Amino acid sequence: MIISLSIWPVIKILVIILLGIYIVFAFVIVRQVQLMTDTLEVGFEKQLKFLSFLHFLFAIAVLIFSIIILWPI
Repeated sequence: MIISLSIWPVIKILVIILLGIYIVFAFVIVRQVQLMTDTLEVGFEKQLKFLSFLHFLFAIAVLIFSIIILWPI
């Protein structure tokens, strides 16, 4: 008997897991920028913090949209 297995559900789950790991990475970037701006004074700390936080929010939005799009596994 031939069993037909599809690889797409596995790929969908892996994409969602990898995007979750990327959110952790984005959070680490936010934390590192916070520590860097506390240590060094470069003159544009607010802009750096804003960009890192925006990157973190974008990573969360991408994960949410990918879950919505890939939900019917």
